[in-house]
Amino acid sequence: MFARCLFSVAVAATLATPIQLTADEVRERRIDEIAAFLPDKPAAFGARIGDREFWDSLAKLPEASALIADAEKAMSAPIPECPDELYLEYSRNGVRRNYERPYNLRTKNLEVLLVVECMENKGRFLGRIADYVEAICSERTWSIPAHDPGLSDFNGRPHVELGSSARAYLIALACNWLDGTLDEGLRRRAVGECDRRIFKPYLATARNPDDRTPGHWWYRSKSNWNSVCNSCVVRAALGVVEDRRERAEFVASAEEAARFALAGYLDDGYCEEGMGYWNYGWGHYLMMGLAVRAATDGKVDFFADPKCRRVMLYAYGFQLERGHSPLFADTGRVGPAPVLLELQRLVYPDLPVPDSVPSILGASVIPLFASCRERLPAGQGTPLPLSARNWFPDAQVLVARRIPQDGGACVSLAVQGGHNDELHNHNDIGSYELMVDGARMAGDPGGEEYTARTFSRDRYVSKVLNSYGHPVPVVGGCLQGTGRDFAAKVLKTEFTPEKDTFVLDLTRAYKCPSLQSLVRTVKFDRKCGRIGIEDRVAFSEPSAFEVPVVTYSTFEGDGLSCDLVLRHPSGGRDVRIRATGSAPLVFREEKIPNPNLRTVTRLAFDFAEPVTNATLRTVFSETRITNHGKEG
Repeated sequence: MFARCLFSVAVAATLATPIQLTADEVRERRIDEIAAFLPDKPAAFGARIGDREFWDSLAKLPEASALIADAEKAMSAPIPECPDELYLEYSRNGVRRNYERPYNLRTKNLEVLLVVECMENKGRFLGRIADYVEAICSERTWSIPAHDPGLSDFNGRPHVELGSSARAYLIALACNWLDGTLDEGLRRRAVGECDRRIFKPYLATARNPDDRTPGHWWYRSKSNWNSVCNSCVVRAALGVVEDRRERAEFVASAEEAARFALAGYLDDGYCEEGMGYWNYGWGHYLMMGLAVRAATDGKVDFFADPKCRRVMLYAYGFQLERGHSPLFADTGRVGPAPVLLELQRLVYPDLPVPDSVPSILGASVIPLFASCRERLPAGQGTPLPLSARNWFPDAQVLVARRIPQDGGACVSLAVQGGHNDELHNHNDIGSYELMVDGARMAGDPGGEEYTARTFSRDRYVSKVLNSYGHPVPVVGGCLQGTGRDFAAKVLKTEFTPEKDTFVLDLTRAYKCPSLQSLVRTVKFDRKCGRIGIEDRVAFSEPSAFEVPVVTYSTFEGDGLSCDLVLRHPSGGRDVRIRATGSAPLVFREEKIPNPNLRTVTRLAFDFAEPVTNATLRTVFSETRITNHGKEG
């Protein structure tokens, strides 16, 4: 990871008179060193189609029949159109999905056609693969419209971004795996397009990162973009770049950028972008590291920093129930990808074994997984038992769980502190999520469908992204502020086998003139599965104060008495909500639209009159409601 610096020190130490090397000289020497580790010819992860032992073994996998069916479907369907007018729609109205759907379908279809042709080796998909490669090479731009807002790529100035780099990697796989079977003229054209659109712009930035090509802000960033773009470019270059030293330059460049990518994770391994982006960003980092390790026979190690292990462990601990992670930040309703948990064991064989390993990251991951899995030490690692809790101190995030006993429900809770300048940030300090028997019953609403507004100055107009749509107080009519200064302070953590207590000072999360203090205390009673949330507020003058419960569940009960029941969507235990205050409360229900996603229900408990010093408690407990509407 820090080999350039270490290499410089080592050289100086061996000389009678130490030589001060410039950064460019250190870089050149590191490239020479890596070049000596690489094979003479390019090689992609997986195997060329002529390696029948490898591909015949993949044809026996349980996933093979479904892949063949998908390939036959792609064979008979027309190639999706990606016209200029759809590309330009984003610049007109901010809509992304209409271009991204056919764009992504082209990727998916080529990927599955390629893998199945290599499995079968009958030639029946070669013509269609050639059609797709030709179509992608003929695209005016490989970029996604949302990542080309100035239309520079559209107008002939290509740059590397998430979509274009993934296109290059897929094209490189086709050229490498179909060695000798893909038309040579088409292969040369495809490699040339990778060079023009991706390799040249990438190296221009890598050679002078302070004078970046427009759109290459990610090269030294801490976001998932760093890992994804570097990973796709490096793995593409390893597969098709003939010159060994040039291949080494891609590896050296990504090695330098990787330390910035790792800095995007907190020291406790926490991923601020959420589990969906851990799958995406760390998944690409992992595949990049494994590809480089294979290409250099282990002599270049992107996992040398011990922080890598903590990032890997995050995926096990950041789960409410197995396969279900909290919805904090822009992440979707996902858990850690089992295939990544298994691949991580190539780095640390003692890591827990996932329950199952479906190939969910795309057809091209199956050969990657198969080529690596054979090297996993047999008999090492054990299945993961979810513990009573996981605590991420740097992120100020607690995940607490109740192991079911005596017929009780499986209850789990995640609570976060943190600040409002996180990657893929929501204004959600103090937010939580409650899961019961596999259903997300209350708490954080998750993200929204991405549009131009999502990543603009108007991001927090959205009630799903600002604090209004989160289960956090509205203070004196004020929502939480945006930025690093709006942060929580942990006042207390007390964790025991029976109960977990987490106390947060939320005062700095708001810019409310009359607010003097706001403290949220969360207690998780593991024995009975009860969760209590107490908000204690003090104002310099009487002010409004409300605390909402946010849910996707249906509810019933008496809002006037602030006694409600959230119905479990699939027959598990329901959740009773009782709100009480130091002054009379009123109840309000509101639907918060989330276009093209599920509508959020906001159940707010307000003090009937302005208060100066007040306490509002919300208690969640499992219950069972019979068909007659009475507790059972």
